[in-house]
Amino acid sequence: MPRERAGTEQRRRLRRANRDDVGLLAGIVGGPEPGRVRATRRILGSLAADVYLSIEGDGSTSGVFMVAYRRSLLAGGLVAEIDLLRCLAPIPSPAREEVLRLLLEGALLRARRRGCVAVSAGVDDESRGALLERAGFEAFAGRVLLPLLKQDP
Repeated sequence: MPRERAGTEQRRRLRRANRDDVGLLAGIVGGPEPGRVRATRRILGSLAADVYLSIEGDGSTSGVFMVAYRRSLLAGGLVAEIDLLRCLAPIPSPAREEVLRLLLEGALLRARRRGCVAVSAGVDDESRGALLERAGFEAFAGRVLLPLLKQDP
């Protein structure tokens, strides 16, 4: 971790999640409770996904993004899916938007570096939808999801 210079404030940064972060991430992974830790370990060890954390100047974690990659005949190449883009800490609105923007920029950078031809993202709230639209995402109808595992009530 870079040292802080006298009189300067450390900034928020991104770092790749690793096995030391399993406890933190398992709490936000979906699916049945018993399989969450194993699922998190598999995702972190997979070459088909990138998981990054937003780290504050004081070392605390403020957000997370996960990008999964797949081949697509329709798109004509590798497609990135922003599976998770979330603030983890209760922070005020302006700082929250900054964290989400940093996470989105990081996700898009990873997709570009992987050579993706397109990026898709799910919208689970209005503010996230507005953020994605400002970044150039366009609504694309016709995608549906069928959960294959039943979750505990």
